[in-house]
Amino acid sequence: MIRKFIFALCMGLCCMACEEALPGYNTSWKGVQFVLPAVLHPEVYSYSFVGKGDISVDTVWFTVRPQGMVPEENCRIKLEQYEKREWKYIYGNDGIIADSVLTVYPRQAVPGVHYIPFDDERMKEHLILKPGELSTQIPVIMLRDESLRDTTYTLFFRIVDSEDLMAGDNEYCHIQLKIADCLTTPAAWDRYFFAGAWSRTKHEFMITISGKEWDDEFISTLSIDDKNYYLFIFNRELKKENAKRAEQGLPPLRDNPDDPATEITFPTIAR
Repeated sequence: MIRKFIFALCMGLCCMACEEALPGYNTSWKGVQFVLPAVLHPEVYSYSFVGKGDISVDTVWFTVRPQGMVPEENCRIKLEQYEKREWKYIYGNDGIIADSVLTVYPRQAVPGVHYIPFDDERMKEHLILKPGELSTQIPVIMLRDESLRDTTYTLFFRIVDSEDLMAGDNEYCHIQLKIADCLTTPAAWDRYFFAGAWSRTKHEFMITISGKEWDDEFISTLSIDDKNYYLFIFNRELKKENAKRAEQGLPPLRDNPDDPATEITFPTIAR
């Protein structure tokens, strides 16, 4: 009986402690963060104006969702560009840091040149989480500047605290968007991609044969059966192309015509 009493007393004290701690938890906290796909580098996206016709402006949409309390009124979402930089440490023979170098990521997007700034009036209506919304989409509006024709620029941006919403989990508040007007490696084309290593020549060949852009949006729709279908087509057409080239006295399709090590190939089965 005494043991039961002591156990009940301890449980009561624990419950009281919990009840006393609860008021300290901010139940009115409201935040927002990106909804990222379950891939190797979910925060990295790519966009190219290639194949988009004569447009001078285009938009990529990103999904966000609230954290904590669901807003009961319009809440502003705040985005900001940040400079991507990192420290590289040089170690001595004793394993101790002997020096360090600050490296700034090259070719970062310029507001007003490569995209419409996040504090621009045209963005305000889009950066809103409405009452009761469990998710919404917010845009990055890109500008087709001349500099994109031969160079890819990267926009590093993140969700930050606004007067209405706090930034959510840091891991889900950062995005890298690569913007180009030339063929560039899609973010979805990582080392696990079914077609093998990326090259401009291979990418152009795939677009010509399939009529598809092979950008992130298209790649994300592919099933394993789709991949195997396209691999069959690419290998068949590459064989035909190389046969034609041989008749003309040309080498097989390569990234560098003078380097046999750069010959274009495709796997036979999707990974």
